[in-house]
Amino acid sequence: MLKKILRTAGTDALKYFPVRLVPALTALVTVPVFSRLIARADYGDFYLVNSAVSLTATFATAWLNASIVRFYWAEEKEGRLDEYVSTVVWLSFAVLLAGAAVLGVVFLVLRDSFPQTLSRLVPVALAGLVMGQFVGIMQQLLRAANKPSKYAILSVISNLIATALGVFFVAVSHWGSLGILVGVVVGNAFMLPLALRYARAEGSISVRHFRANTAREFAVYGIPMIPAAISSWVLVLSDRYIIGLTQSVSDLGLYGTAYGLGDKLMGLVTAPLLIAIGPVLIQTFEREGPKLAQQVQTQLTRYYAMVTVPLVFGLIVLSKNFMQVFVGPLYRSAYGVLPIVAAGVMLYGVSQIASNGLALHKKTVIIMQNTLIAAAVQVSLNLVLVPRYGYPVAAWTTLFSYALILLLAWIRSRPYLAWRLPVADLVRIAAASCVMAVVVAVAGRALPVNFGTLLAEILLGVIAYAFTLWAVRGLRADEIDFAREIAASIGRRLHLRG
Repeated sequence: MLKKILRTAGTDALKYFPVRLVPALTALVTVPVFSRLIARADYGDFYLVNSAVSLTATFATAWLNASIVRFYWAEEKEGRLDEYVSTVVWLSFAVLLAGAAVLGVVFLVLRDSFPQTLSRLVPVALAGLVMGQFVGIMQQLLRAANKPSKYAILSVISNLIATALGVFFVAVSHWGSLGILVGVVVGNAFMLPLALRYARAEGSISVRHFRANTAREFAVYGIPMIPAAISSWVLVLSDRYIIGLTQSVSDLGLYGTAYGLGDKLMGLVTAPLLIAIGPVLIQTFEREGPKLAQQVQTQLTRYYAMVTVPLVFGLIVLSKNFMQVFVGPLYRSAYGVLPIVAAGVMLYGVSQIASNGLALHKKTVIIMQNTLIAAAVQVSLNLVLVPRYGYPVAAWTTLFSYALILLLAWIRSRPYLAWRLPVADLVRIAAASCVMAVVVAVAGRALPVNFGTLLAEILLGVIAYAFTLWAVRGLRADEIDFAREIAASIGRRLHLRG
């Protein structure tokens, strides 16, 4: 049963992989374009308004997204999916409209406090809030139902449309950062009918099936997640405001670009696993019990480490070359931020795995407390250190805060579903990653810095890591067989298409 569940989780994660691969690949197109055509001050305005939209989305949807994932299988077991889906659809629509209205009023009241250039971004950003988050909630519904293919379709197509339009409006129409926001609105609006169609396949979207009791149950479980989500927002984005207030908008644009790249690169491998892990653990817990769920959690931790640890080591070696290849000259000095951000994102993902025991037992208040503590520590450190040492220290305080939230999650989940670390496997993974980093560093010393060289270094690193991990017995026979099956399946598909 354990192997079957893990195989399902691995298959789902692979299906979710395009969800992160496409944004990462499009970033390789958009970052060189945007970093050359958008002024750093304009990028700073974009990050400020985007951070405000992100905070509002956190208020409006964090509790709902958490409830959607936690309650799907419980409602399915009781035969109440029509009421569940209808409540999700109409409740999300209502809270998003309310959130956009509140944010609009805040911008209106404080308009004299913001640069004039920022005001032109606000209306489009509000439309993007409603459109983008509604489609995102429908994706959470599909994630809860273990429908990774449909989830990926919504995410990938909307991202491709948004990217294509954003590049067009920036490069051809010269709209600056406004063009990015317009692309987001249109991309998500295009996917709205399909999102509703997918929701209808899970249950009724008629308003007559809306149930106040279901909404109330969502609120009881999810509302403690609002402070937790806001604290997560603080962990991720508050440093932008502190840099903008204490340094300069140009430094904010520099830091935000490097941070975004590090986040996307790590998210490429972490997000598919994290998206798949939650529903798999919930389904296992509801149907098979806590003992098997604990075993699944331990093995998924091992898989997570296998793909994230080598990426951090690789970025330590290659971050300078990566920035030189993919961003404009004005942004390259922030290369040191990349591996620190990647390490922080990795730790944050681990903390989510460690917190699953709390979520399964509906201990959302404890999750809220953990994130509040970590956020308070991070903001305090940034307020003290950023004015003195500049934007690079913000990456380090973020890393420290993610390590703190991981420690809290580990300790406080023990009474409910103890998180057992596969220590021996983690040592093997770290050793293989060190070998890989040394091989890449030595091989790249005498080579020129260009796209071809960077690609060759990455391929060399993958080969060195896989071989070393196999040599130290960090790979098991069933895992090698699964990898062969996936490779064979991909080969067959490519052959049929050819």
